Amino acid sequence: MSEIDLIKCWQNGDMDSFRALYECYSSPAIRTAFLITGRRDIAEDVVQDAFIQSYNNIKKLRDPEKFRSWFYRILVRLSWQYSSKEKGKVPFEEVSFTMESESINTAEILEQYEMKRVLHEAVSKLSTPLKTVVVLYYFNELTVKEIAGVLNCFEGTVKSRLHNARKFLEKELRNDDIAKGLYFQQAKGV
Repeated sequence: MSEIDLIKCWQNGDMDSFRALYECYSSPAIRTAFLITGRRDIAEDVVQDAFIQSYNNIKKLRDPEKFRSWFYRILVRLSWQYSSKEKGKVPFEEVSFTMESESINTAEILEQYEMKRVLHEAVSKLSTPLKTVVVLYYFNELTVKEIAGVLNCFEGTVKSRLHNARKFLEKELRNDDIAKGLYFQQAKGV
């Protein structure tokens, strides 16, 4: 059954369709909320609230093809609300990353971990609007048009925020000794 069919069935009260959509969206939603709020516990609360709101309002969704943007609009708005209430940070160690291959040697694992830590730290320094656009574009693979729909802004605004975020991240990573060292090692083929 396609996603659109699942949404239509859910709108007609089919709980199995809701569960299927929950399974499909919950992991990316938690990742998105975590990257915006910076805290796993808050991200889980945000996702729970986003699904409750979408459950309560699914019949108001006129075009099932726009579910993804509609759901992410709810998720992002809640993430912003929660992160403005909770400014605390959780140590990077609480982020779990899966390794792409079990055959990677220890040095490569440490290098991957360190690079992800540096990148996460740089992304966390972005303003909420820039961070949100980066998360939706790079981590959730939404198009510029979809992000504009989620954030209720112009596509040009999304492009501008992506550009500004890239410039900021490039500057941050160039100023980071660890990132420079890892880049130099990769460039030399070490």
